[in-house]
Formats: sequence, structure tokens, C-alpha cells
Amino acid sequence: MRVVFLVIDAFPHAALSKTATPNLWQQGLGGYIAPNGGESLMLSVTYSNHAAFMTGLPPTQTGHWGNWAWVNGEFMKTYDSGPRGSTIIQECAARELKTVAIVGDHKLLRTMGALDCDYSWPPKGDPPPGAPLDAYGYPTDDAVIQAAGNADLDADFILLHLNEPDTSMHCYGPHSEETIHQYTKSDDSYGFLIELLRPQWDETILITVSDHCQEPTEHPECVNLRDHAKELGWPVHIRNDGTGAIVCASEDIGDGEFEVLRKEILNFEGIEDGVSVANDVLLIWTEPQRMFGRGEPMTRGNHGSIRCTQQLSMVSGGHPRAQQLGRSITSHRPGTLTWAPVIRNLLEL
Repeated sequence: MRVVFLVIDAFPHAALSKTATPNLWQQGLGGYIAPNGGESLMLSVTYSNHAAFMTGLPPTQTGHWGNWAWVNGEFMKTYDSGPRGSTIIQECAARELKTVAIVGDHKLLRTMGALDCDYSWPPKGDPPPGAPLDAYGYPTDDAVIQAAGNADLDADFILLHLNEPDTSMHCYGPHSEETIHQYTKSDDSYGFLIELLRPQWDETILITVSDHCQEPTEHPECVNLRDHAKELGWPVHIRNDGTGAIVCASEDIGDGEFEVLRKEILNFEGIEDGVSVANDVLLIWTEPQRMFGRGEPMTRGNHGSIRCTQQLSMVSGGHPRAQQLGRSITSHRPGTLTWAPVIRNLLEL
């Protein structure tokens, strides 16, 4: 058996179309699609969801609340913290199963513990000289296809990732002509990857997902809660994460003070709502069209809020167990934490 976990970053469930995304559509016809898509963790961002894809651990155990991790009373980038738990890749190594990772966002290799794979690209987690990069400096879909074409895909577990839909949405907005065109281009890239997997298709279970979707951020002014909190001396730490943000209580906060501040935070102009996810952690999100930050928004589209939790979620492949797994996602909505236990079961880890 070969399990392939393929992520199309930020690709929206709603973008599936017989005409615009024929390769994805064909995999859905031959396999199974979760009717309402999957559901990401909150915040609905890249790195926390990707880390959890490989561990199956919730943020309450890892501190991965978003692209920022809250670890030992301080923030750090989630890709710097690593997966903070046993990964599928480590467990495959313990069983002497071969693993391959080829990703369009090179920071994911550290995030997901994929530098431990038998083969990983980009080498050592950095784009190699001459590799084509997108507007944000990540390897393009074409670069991923070329790397996959040069790799030995006769492996037990393969991680693949296409990044360009996410970059396009950030640059132009999720409903722009440029982004809609990118959906079709990335579907073409997906089709090339499928063809590379064909030689062992009868042994393959292909899980195709996205990590989140995106929403427009066209309001001319960001929600600047962070500076407001500093001016008032609130005993909290805040990290902006697109249309979401993480608020963590300082160690010296008084009894009940965080609850009082929670009410003030949720009443701040531009904030729609939030949820307490731990005694010292509050996740919040903006009103539609807005994002956190200073001044004008730096993107035309972003994610982080509860409105961006829907994921693409599909199962296909020629192995008989693909049918059983596929049927399960049509009756029980999958999410980020679904996949690590499923893959462990398939590979008998």
C-alpha cells in the first residue's frame, strides 16, 4: 500500500468544477468527496493545520494556535517550533517504511517534521538556486512537479503540496479573475502529479485536502487591537494572524482580569467574535472584509477567521481500502485531526 497525502493550499471546496478543475473533479467522480468539505482547526491558517495533519494533536497539546505557537509563555513561529509531537514520518521510519515529501511552501518541511523523510524537497528546507518562485518567494507548482518527476515515488508514504492558490488569493483576492485562473492552473498541476502516481495506482490511496480557504480583505483599514492593548497596558500578548488573532494572558495577570479584558476585546471596533480555547488563550476574528494589523491591509485576501475553516476533502486511488475510507468522509465530516489517525491505521503504525 502507498498512502499519498496531497495538500492544495487554501483551495476552496466551492471551487470544484467539472469545467474549471477537471482533474480534481475526475478524482471526485472516481472516489469520494466530503459533501460539505472538511473543517480546519481554529485559527484557519497554514502552519498549525499542517503540523496537526502529521501529528493528529490538537492545539491544546501543542500550543499551535495559528501561524504563531504559544509555547512556555511566549510566542514563536509555528514553523520554528516544529510539530511538537510524534509524526507519521517518524513512525514510518521506526517501521522502516519509505517516506517522501515535496512541498511548495518550503517552511512546511520544518513545520511537519518532513525533513526527517527519506527524501524531501526543497533540499534542507530552502528553495534551491534557480528554482522558480511565486510572488511570496515560495516554489511554484511547476517547481513541485519537476521535483516530483525527479523523485522516486515508490514509497509507503508521500506528502505533496501545491502552494500557488494561497499566494494568488493573498495577492488578488479569492474571487478575482487571476485567482479563478490559478485554480485551473493548479488543477492542471494536480493532474500532472496524478500521472506521476499512475504506475502504482492500484496500490495507492490518495487523500486530497486543503488546509483552509480564504476571504476578501478589502476594507481600507486594519483592526489594530495590538497597539490599543499596548497603549492601555493590558497584561496580554497578541499576535495577528490574518483575519484571526491569538490573545494570550501574561503570567502576572490577576484573577478574573482576563475575563474582564475578554469582554473589552470583543467589543473593540472591527472584531466580530471570539472563543476562549484555554484558560489563558482567546482566539478572535474580524468582521467580514477586515484583517488585523496596522494601516491599510497588505493583502487582498486572507484567512484566520471562523469563516475560512472549510477545507477541500477527497479520497481516491486504486487500492480497495480507498473505497472504505472514501465512504466514511461522506457520512462523517472530516477535519484536520482526522487524517493522522487514518494514515496510521492504513500503514499499521
